[in-house]
Amino acid sequence: MSLSVIDKYVEKKKKDLLEYSKILESLITLEDNKMWNNKSEFSVYSKEIISLYADKYYFDNNIHRDNPIEYSNDNINYVLQSIIEYCKNNNKESMLRELKNETFLLSVIICTSCYLDIATNVVDGQFVDTKNKFKYLLNYLKKTKILKVFASDKVRINDLFNIIKKNTKEDSKFFEYFKSDDYFNRYKIYTKDPYYYLVEFEYNIPELKDFDESLVNKVKNSYQTKLLGVSLDLLSIHILEELVSNRVVNTYLIKLDEVLNRKPNLLKVFDDKYFKEHIKVLVPLNKEVEFNDTINAISKMGINILYEYDEAGNVNENKFTYDMEVIVPEGFLDNNAENKYTWDKNGVKFVSKNKED
Repeated sequence: MSLSVIDKYVEKKKKDLLEYSKILESLITLEDNKMWNNKSEFSVYSKEIISLYADKYYFDNNIHRDNPIEYSNDNINYVLQSIIEYCKNNNKESMLRELKNETFLLSVIICTSCYLDIATNVVDGQFVDTKNKFKYLLNYLKKTKILKVFASDKVRINDLFNIIKKNTKEDSKFFEYFKSDDYFNRYKIYTKDPYYYLVEFEYNIPELKDFDESLVNKVKNSYQTKLLGVSLDLLSIHILEELVSNRVVNTYLIKLDEVLNRKPNLLKVFDDKYFKEHIKVLVPLNKEVEFNDTINAISKMGINILYEYDEAGNVNENKFTYDMEVIVPEGFLDNNAENKYTWDKNGVKFVSKNKED
């Protein structure tokens, strides 16, 4: 697997968005377009702008997909930011001043491509519903004084949605490749305020119980690193699905154990700003000194550390250092109320472990 499945997915989306834009360029036009004269010239602008958009903003606007007008109103600022960056990178600032109508047209085409892509996404998108709403969007755009919109061009609209259907099938294969009944992660609620989910890898090998248990354990121990790598790959796919969908993206806890302590580079699969926002490495506080080098290496990757302390009794106020985040048992904070001022001042944050555990 690539070190970043997000990078791989976004590269695919750049291609998809450009395909949609090329067809939309024939459906949404201007009477007198001074920026481009054909699809080849259009591609010169749109390809780089779409690339800038996808790299920076692709996952930042997944809401309002049920309403293309609201979605466009929210997302067009991201598209315009990408156009502005394109102009700066290519010394074309004059384009923004002198070709305002064309710039507006370009932003509408790309923004509409983004809507079609996210509204038909493979995780929770709606193909037929989006096709109906797209016709509504075209009629809405038709009301503008600037744009010329061919809302009745059934041939090009059908071509557009045939390409969308093809790309969605490709996306489906991308996600299905990693799904198996024989190995999977379970995501157990570990804390509820905020919600953190502990990642637990499980696998089901038919007839494994028929083999000698000591032999099985020996084989398992020799493959611990590979098994952890599979679990982390599956987690990256799971988070990507949440990012693509309209669901809340959760925060997942990865235990720092002896296996990860030996191979912290396994976490490089999460070397992406979106992944890093949604994972934390869970460290037993009593292992902090033993795992210190690995903790430092993980922190340098930009991944947050979350500690866990198992005792609920009274402790010295210096037990926790500056800016630590710590999971503690139910009752711990009540038993240490006198330390609250010091810990608040030092930026120590506590999270109570889920009662059910």
